Amino acid sequence: MEKTPTMQFLYNLCIIFGIVVIRRCNATTYFVGDSSGWDISSDLDTWTSGKRFSPGDVLLFQYSSTHSVYEVAKDNYQKCNTTDAIRTFTNGNTTVALSKPGDRFFVCGSRLHCFAGMRLLVHVEGNGPSQAPVGSPQAATVGILQPSSKKNNPATGVASSAARFVGDSGWRGNMATFVYFMVFAFPFIWSC
Repeated sequence: MEKTPTMQFLYNLCIIFGIVVIRRCNATTYFVGDSSGWDISSDLDTWTSGKRFSPGDVLLFQYSSTHSVYEVAKDNYQKCNTTDAIRTFTNGNTTVALSKPGDRFFVCGSRLHCFAGMRLLVHVEGNGPSQAPVGSPQAATVGILQPSSKKNNPATGVASSAARFVGDSGWRGNMATFVYFMVFAFPFIWSC
């Protein structure tokens, strides 16, 4: 059977799809503030220490109705100014995708909370998905986090801030098999 341009196109499309899936599976979801969540009691100044954020990673903000998340420009971040916010979130369960390298700035909509330390600077590095820092814990899949109160009552069933929704052995093994099949076995199927 002769390879047609359509078959070659489909083959290339499958390889590209496999690469995209692998890159997406390596993304990390970070629970902002860990067990305290997005709260005035969280130590957000040190929360980013030891973390490497990359395009494809996701920030998960969980907070009570007394808080909100505003993404702002650098100048507004330093002044805790939310009048010209880039984006505003108030639903208590906010997911923000880190799509490109650069600095991202987040503050609480309450100016007093922001001045008290409820603001976050995230530096997104490089081009690829992040790898967890050496020695960082890997978390298992867990339930939804509950926002903490000012008393800093930790939520139960909380994942690590460097959590990967997929484990190091589960999907990666399957994805490696998939890519191997697509790259090496697929051509033999078409040539038969």
